[in-house]
Amino acid sequence: MVHLIRNPRFSGMVHPDDIYHAVQVDKAKIVAPHYVEVPGGKLIPQYAPTVMGTSLEYDPSKNCYGNFMSYKFQANNNCYNYSCNVATNSFAQPGRKHGFFIEGAPTGEQVVKGARMDGIVLVGKADMTLDHLRKEAANFTAGHFVVLLISEADASVRWSGDYHWVRCDDNKTYASWSQKDGGDQVTNFDFAGNLIVDPSASNWTVNQGPLIQNNPDDIVISYQFYAYMYVPFGKIDII
Repeated sequence: MVHLIRNPRFSGMVHPDDIYHAVQVDKAKIVAPHYVEVPGGKLIPQYAPTVMGTSLEYDPSKNCYGNFMSYKFQANNNCYNYSCNVATNSFAQPGRKHGFFIEGAPTGEQVVKGARMDGIVLVGKADMTLDHLRKEAANFTAGHFVVLLISEADASVRWSGDYHWVRCDDNKTYASWSQKDGGDQVTNFDFAGNLIVDPSASNWTVNQGPLIQNNPDDIVISYQFYAYMYVPFGKIDII
C-alpha cells in the first residue's frame, strides 16, 4: 500500500481533504460564509459574491476587480476561474453549477463536457495548431480563447490526475497567454518561467516534491495539451 506524507497540489481539481472548497451535502457542516446549492442538493462553498471580468488584458491587479490577488480571494479562485475571467470565489469546477461532477480521475472528455454545460465552446483538440486557431478566430467574436491541459492519473504514485486552463490575453496576435495555478498568483509565465506565447508548446511539468512515505524521490507530473475552447463574453455560468 502506497501512503502519502502530504496531499499533492492541484491546479484545477479540489482535493477531497480540502475542507474549505469541498462540496457539502450536510448544511450543519458550515465552513464558508455562504453556500450555493446546485442540482442534486449539493452545496458549494463560496467566500464572496461572483465577480465578472470586463477586461482581458494581462492586468492581474485589476482583472475581476482584484479578486485574483492575495489581498482579496486569490486562494479561492483556480485556473478555471481565471481562464473564464469570472471570480466565483469558490474554486470553480466545470459543469458543477449545472449538477455535473467529475468522478474519479479527470479526463479530457469529462472536463470538456462540464465546460460545455457552463457555456464554453469546443474549438479544436490536440491536433489543432495555434496558426490554425488564428485562421478560425474570425468566426468567433466578443469572447476569448482558452486552452485545456490534462494530467493523467498515475496510481503508482497516488496521483489522481488534474486539469489546468490557460487564457489568451490578446485577440489580435494570439501570442500572449496567462494562467493561475490553483490558488497561486496569476502569471504570464509557464511552469518553467518562460513567457507563454504558444500554450500547446509551453512547459507544463510540475515537481510535486516527495509525496510518498519512506520514499525521498520527487514526484514529477506533467499536463498535456488537450483542446482549444472559446469563452463567449457574458454567456457562461460557473460556480
